[in-house]
Amino acid sequence: MATIWNDETLNILIAYLRNGYTRKEIARKMNITVDAIDGAIRRYDLQKHIIRKPATSKFINNIDFEELDDKKFEEFKKKAKLNWKISKSKKIKGKKNDFEIALFWPDTHIPHHNVSACKAMLKLMSDIKFNKFAIMGDFMDLGCISHWNKNKHRTLEMQRLKKDYIIGNTMLDEIDKRLPKDSEKFYLMGNHEVWADMLLEEMPQLEGMVEPESQLFLKERGYKISDYNTLVKFGKLFVTHGIYAGTNVIKKHLDELKVNILFDHTHSLGMRLSSSPAREIAFAGYNGGCVCDLGPEYMKNRPNSWTHGFAIGYFYPNGYYDIQLIRIVEGKFIFNNKVYDGNK
Repeated sequence: MATIWNDETLNILIAYLRNGYTRKEIARKMNITVDAIDGAIRRYDLQKHIIRKPATSKFINNIDFEELDDKKFEEFKKKAKLNWKISKSKKIKGKKNDFEIALFWPDTHIPHHNVSACKAMLKLMSDIKFNKFAIMGDFMDLGCISHWNKNKHRTLEMQRLKKDYIIGNTMLDEIDKRLPKDSEKFYLMGNHEVWADMLLEEMPQLEGMVEPESQLFLKERGYKISDYNTLVKFGKLFVTHGIYAGTNVIKKHLDELKVNILFDHTHSLGMRLSSSPAREIAFAGYNGGCVCDLGPEYMKNRPNSWTHGFAIGYFYPNGYYDIQLIRIVEGKFIFNNKVYDGNK
């Protein structure tokens, strides 16, 4: 139903804007689309009511708006957008088994990915026909538009971002062509992908140039996209990028969510069972590893428990499942009595 903007609804919208709500949050609360929110902000000149977050304001203040707003902006926008010919899978699904098998691709943080770990996983995908496939978030690092980045941001950053997305699309091409044509594919947004949304909240004119949905061509590739912190159901298991961090992070997810849960986010591997005499089968929590750089610059050589690895899930028709956590050591791992070496 189309939204009728009157004094009452406009006052509600202004109140949300003044309290720092994002366009997506307002759209959910008012049960309308983000496009409707954008249209009202433009039509009724409500930009002055938008509260900028301090980190984003710093980013905005360092953008050369004269360059963005001049006659060359459309040319700049055209150069910043990425054109990509998507590779199609030629892999045919094998015979139907008594279970389905899923691969959960962990945090990659392109362009700070570990090449040998990624290659080892791709070699596995060449051998196994996965019925389901999920990218668990933080596939892209997006550090060049991060609110944590202390460097000055110029329009040159858009070219850096474009290069990062070229790597991301190349990786997705390698992934997609190894999946069966009828494989069900999911892309879970992580906290790093949210940085693009934060930028678009303040600079909607950059829409179509920075967000993973458009620059990775996720819908064209057939991925089902899930918002950050959304739980996606796989039988009796739920998966998400990762809501909590800190010590005992698996326990924290189990205690708060009270479901079987698989997440990444903290770049470590682990499993924990909840304790309850009331259940025949205890809830289980899993931390699914990463395939990114284990010692990024911002860690300043601090010790950490980051581990290359990933998860494979086996799902029975009744929803019960088993998760196998696989650790990648120096770019290789063993699965089904075979060594998968990403260094070769």
